Amino acid sequence: MRGAFLVTVIVLLVAAALAGAAGAAVPTGNALPSDAELTSCKASPKIAARSVAVATSMAPVGSGRSLLVRVDLYQRPLDGGRWMRRGDVPRLGTWTPPSDPTIGSRPDDVFKYRQAVGRLAVPFAYRFRVGFRWEDADGDVVRSASSWTGVCREPDLRPDLTVVRVRQSAAPLVPSAIRYSILVKNVGVGSARGIAVAAQFPGSERDLGPAVTQTVPRLAPRQSVWIGFTGAGCVGSLAPTFTVDPLNAIEESSETNNVLAATCPSSAPPSVATLG
Repeated sequence: MRGAFLVTVIVLLVAAALAGAAGAAVPTGNALPSDAELTSCKASPKIAARSVAVATSMAPVGSGRSLLVRVDLYQRPLDGGRWMRRGDVPRLGTWTPPSDPTIGSRPDDVFKYRQAVGRLAVPFAYRFRVGFRWEDADGDVVRSASSWTGVCREPDLRPDLTVVRVRQSAAPLVPSAIRYSILVKNVGVGSARGIAVAAQFPGSERDLGPAVTQTVPRLAPRQSVWIGFTGAGCVGSLAPTFTVDPLNAIEESSETNNVLAATCPSSAPPSVATLG
C-alpha cells in the first residue's frame, strides 16, 4: 500500500466580540456554552482526497476570561475494536487559545475553531474528541468540558490488481519461444486505469532480461482481462515473471499479489501457473 499515514491540518480561528454578532450561535446542549460538530467526511480511493473536519465554538462563562480548545483525533478499524487516539497528528492534542488574546474578556465573545485532517488511512472510522477549558486571569482552570463528534467512515475504495494465472503454449511463428497468456484481474472495489503489465524473460542464469510492457486501458471492480506475451522459457532456475503495475503508479489495497512467475520448465506440453 503506497503512502504512510500522513496528515494535513487546516486551522481557522474566528471570534465575534460584538453583542449579538455570534454569541447566540453557540449551542448550549452541554452544561457549558460549547459545542463540537463533524462538518466534513470525504472518502476516496486516493489518499490525498480523504479527509475529516470538525468545527468547535465556545463562549465565556463566569470568571473564565481565557478560552482554550483542544482537538484529538481517534480512529478504529471499520470492523470494530477500540478507539485509539492518534498521537502523531501535527497540531492536535494541544490547548489552543484564540489568536486575539482579548477574546473571552467580553460576555458576547465567541471563539470558533475549525480543524481538518487529511491523508487518512483506510479502512478506518474516525471521530474527534474536543476539550474546552476556561481559565481566569491568573491562568487557573475554572471550568472545563468535553464533547465527541459523530463518526466518519473511511472504507477502502481502492482497486486491487493481481496476476491470477499464467498459461503457456507453443509459439507457432517463433519455434524457439513460448506464448504466455496472462490473466490480470481487479479484485478490489475501485476502478483502475492505465494499468501497466510487465513481462521479464530470463537472459542468463544470473538475471532476467529487460521488461516488455503492455497497457490495459481500464479494469472495473471484479473485471479481468487476458494479455499475451511471447518470449523465452526458463533458464536454469530462472522463470519468466509477470507483474501488474510494476512501478506502483496505482494506489491499491494490496501490493503483495502483483507478481506471478511461470512454471518451469516452460516448454510444451502447455502448463499453467496460478496464484494461490
